[in-house]
Amino acid sequence: MDDVMRTVDIAIVEDNKRYLNELALLLSNSPSINIVGCYERGKDAIEEVVKTNPDVILIDIDLPDISGVEVIERVSAHGCPAEFLVLTVYDDDKHLFSALQAGAVGYIVKGSTSLDEIESAIFDVIDGGAPMSRVIAKRVIETFRTKKTPQKTKTKFDELTKRELQILEYISHGYTNRQVAEKLHISYETVRTHLKNIYNKLHVHTLVEAIMLYKNR
Repeated sequence: MDDVMRTVDIAIVEDNKRYLNELALLLSNSPSINIVGCYERGKDAIEEVVKTNPDVILIDIDLPDISGVEVIERVSAHGCPAEFLVLTVYDDDKHLFSALQAGAVGYIVKGSTSLDEIESAIFDVIDGGAPMSRVIAKRVIETFRTKKTPQKTKTKFDELTKRELQILEYISHGYTNRQVAEKLHISYETVRTHLKNIYNKLHVHTLVEAIMLYKNR
């Protein structure tokens, strides 16, 4: 289904009230996005999102009461199916990997990402992707390169087509689904279809897992 034909419920957890209001206002202008809650404190967010069950939660790491990482852990522990997309100023390994280990599926650095890219990242999450700022994606890849896992099999990649390998290569360097579509002169929907085939062939559920296997093949 095309992005314009569906509505995604979004919650935002951000302690900077001005940034929170601006982001909520700009995103609410999209006919495909429905803002179901805005929270400045982590504990308030936990209580409410468990009730509203948004599709995606945009969350900062540094909150006034508890950390965004703890929010992710506690909401997930309640069985809430929401996907977490971190939107923060921190680009260091400590915050990055703490968030990913807690269950975040994407990590975007403020200031280096436009509103259009944030909106695109939201739909990438819905489509099963793992959007990250390019500098963050490179850091994740480098970390996996230094932590080779011998149990990873190489034969799975024999099943991938040349096009599927091209898409993985671009995404492993931080390109979004839409940017890959532009580079390969194919449609966004075609990229999504290829990614679903890649997940099935590699027996993974997320883009992070696919990239891990790809870089350690």
